[in-house]
Amino acid sequence: MTQPTGGIRHPLNPRALYSPDEGGTVRVTMGRRCGRFSRDGRWLEGPLFEADPELCLWVSAPRPAGHHRLSRLVDAPAER
Repeated sequence: MTQPTGGIRHPLNPRALYSPDEGGTVRVTMGRRCGRFSRDGRWLEGPLFEADPELCLWVSAPRPAGHHRLSRLVDAPAER
């Protein structure tokens, strides 16, 4: 699997990164483990077996190129 270029961190588990993948699937990365899931959260492959189905659906939804919610990954501090 390739390195994620954009995505969103899970609000309850900030180590979990949800990224759109080719073919309408979602890649979930937690540390060194990752898994690929369908848009409804079903496991497809990888050593990571669980994902939030609601976040998978949201991340896999089609959006215009460069959409502000998924255009880049930003690790920002909690306070601005």
